[in-house]
Amino acid sequence: MHIASDGIPEGKVLSTIHGSPKALELSIEKLKKFGFSGYMLTKRKRDNYTSEGYLVIRDGVLVAAIYGRQTEGRFVPTKLGEEGLKLAWGDTYEPEALLEVHGRLDISDILQKYPGSNVVKAEKKMVKRRTRFSLAWGEEEEQAPTADIAGAPEELRKKLGEWRSRGYIVKPLEEELQKNPTDATLAFNQFGANLERVEFLKKEMETLDCKMFSTDVERIRAMLKNPSKITAIEAAIQGLKLKVELEKVKKREDKLAQYLAEDTETPEKGISPSAVQASQEPVTVSEPAMPEEDAEEKLGGQGDIFPPEKMPDDKCTVCGAALYGKMECPTCGADNSPLGDAPRPIGESNLIPDFTFDNFVVGESNRFSQSAATAVAKPGTSQYNPLFICSGTGLGKTHLLHAIGNYVSENYSNKRVLYVSAEKFINEFIDAIKGNKKKQFRKKYRDLDFLLLDDVHFIAGQEAVQDEFFHMFNALYKEGKQIVMTCDRPIREVSGMKERLVSRFDAGLATEMLPPDIETRQAILKKKAESKKIVLGDDVVYYIAKRYVRNIRMLEGALKTLAAYSELMKVPITTETAKLALKDELPEDNVPEEEVKVTTEIAPIHRREESLKISHSYLIEEERPVKCFEYFVDNLNVGMKGLALTRINPKRVREQFDVGEASVLWLTDKEGDSDNRVMPVLERIIYRIEDFLNSQGKTILLIDGLDYLISNNNFDAVLRFLRRLIDEVSESDAIFITSVTPETIDEQGLKILEREMEIVSFLAK
Repeated sequence: MHIASDGIPEGKVLSTIHGSPKALELSIEKLKKFGFSGYMLTKRKRDNYTSEGYLVIRDGVLVAAIYGRQTEGRFVPTKLGEEGLKLAWGDTYEPEALLEVHGRLDISDILQKYPGSNVVKAEKKMVKRRTRFSLAWGEEEEQAPTADIAGAPEELRKKLGEWRSRGYIVKPLEEELQKNPTDATLAFNQFGANLERVEFLKKEMETLDCKMFSTDVERIRAMLKNPSKITAIEAAIQGLKLKVELEKVKKREDKLAQYLAEDTETPEKGISPSAVQASQEPVTVSEPAMPEEDAEEKLGGQGDIFPPEKMPDDKCTVCGAALYGKMECPTCGADNSPLGDAPRPIGESNLIPDFTFDNFVVGESNRFSQSAATAVAKPGTSQYNPLFICSGTGLGKTHLLHAIGNYVSENYSNKRVLYVSAEKFINEFIDAIKGNKKKQFRKKYRDLDFLLLDDVHFIAGQEAVQDEFFHMFNALYKEGKQIVMTCDRPIREVSGMKERLVSRFDAGLATEMLPPDIETRQAILKKKAESKKIVLGDDVVYYIAKRYVRNIRMLEGALKTLAAYSELMKVPITTETAKLALKDELPEDNVPEEEVKVTTEIAPIHRREESLKISHSYLIEEERPVKCFEYFVDNLNVGMKGLALTRINPKRVREQFDVGEASVLWLTDKEGDSDNRVMPVLERIIYRIEDFLNSQGKTILLIDGLDYLISNNNFDAVLRFLRRLIDEVSESDAIFITSVTPETIDEQGLKILEREMEIVSFLAK
């Protein structure tokens, strides 16, 4: 038997496999079943050397680890024990890594040569930490009574025993009884109320189709054993519901993709192969190319697409978009509450009569878009086709679409106009395919004179829908029909949109609406108040306009809240009344300095001077990761330990910020020193973080580079990672902050993150 340098026998190579995220874990499980003794050798080639890890196994149990590098035919150990295990384990994630199983050897020589390589105790410690970090909720350890409760009231002890026998975790109640048995009744009552909610949630879980999410279901079932965590349980179930809904959408998209493939393979009769080929090639807007419609389609298609027999309850009554359980539509902003007074669409055009040019308040921020909209509303006179209006949410782009439609309907009654949200367009397309009404669908839209499509960014990533819209766009454009679209960002910034659509959108006129200035906001408030017959003084108008800067919808919401408060409390509307009525309504973040001087009560919700709280997690929204590091340094200066994971090279971080002895790890897939770099693999990152959070004293953790982690994993995986981290921080002497630039994450994902953490925003107006 050959003996390698440093006393490590080579042994007999029994098997060799390539690296993968599960390679080492699965191999150890197999060896455990056979009671194997020997070692696993991990190899990974680097620029100037090969890193090797020797994981010694005795009777199927991992007992030691030696990690080092092979240079010039000699193995040089660098890390032993737990640290060596982590580094070797990390190497096995790479596809180019090799794992060799060496048997038929005596491992005692290795253990004697490296006495500090033992990992038995460390392994148990890591398992315990990971159990805690993964929210096992203590179901095994906490079932036996841990507190002296002999002196507690008989009724409470009886309840405690009953709840424990049903499998619920009652350790928090035992602690309350130990502290003060006579005052524990309140905690027991709260636990009982939480328990009723848990029982309801269990029944609700049974109604969900969760076959695709078994891991989440198991996690939530474990959480349901601890009613004290009712807030986290409800958040987890809400996240599961969202996943189930997204999976339904994905299935529908898969059906669309299948339909598109079938449609491409078997062209409809009447369409020549050359026409199909022409439709797939890019063409200029001045000379759009469309496949010829067959005679059957030109003659057929009587009637419009019929709505589903039963519309889902959770849909906006104005635009048809999903409400996700909210009363205010996230797409068009309409009030869908039973007593809501929001305007409703009328007629086949789906237009809201109240949205006109007359009641659209014009300011410097929207004047260009309003002028363009007025111009295209006169058929046959506009050169702006298509008109593309982009703005943030709540700034009036939907109002302008309806205003165009209402003007055309009133002055050109022979013109066919339709307002439709992109989401409703997608749903109609799906229903048309399911109901075999594709021809009716095409006829409905291609016969229009004005197509007003709201939130076109929703069709991004939906290839079948984009292909259908591409042909529809060409057909309308060729006939001189007007197309007006809105989007929440410039079209070139929408990922997942096909280039041939982008080039057509760019060929028209693009306008942008910015947040209104203070004068425009006051004018909007006065007009809204006048339409609702609410009397507002100039001081009240000024107060509200100063408080809400970027979103007109928030102005309207504040007005409704103030009016309701005045009516219910029987008090006149004054500035003092407004302060009381809106004190629970959060003002917008980052109101410009010059607009904060109305009163100290309406300063921005988050200010640089505010300190972060222990056991809290914060989402810092900023253009570049600067403020997050300032918060990080502030807490280091008061004696906290720090760990930062960032996309910035640690050298530059230390040059720009005084981080002292804090650990700064570079999130990168670039090879190098593992002491200051970490791969964007969540399992590796968890190793680093759990060691840090379980250290003594107060700690602050910073993660900068969420978009990088999402791109290397996926959003769901990163969200699960963050949720576990947030729960861990909430029960420790730690602060967690993460920096994000909103434009780097899709809108839905950003909303989910904002719901999970406290928001600190430094975005400009």
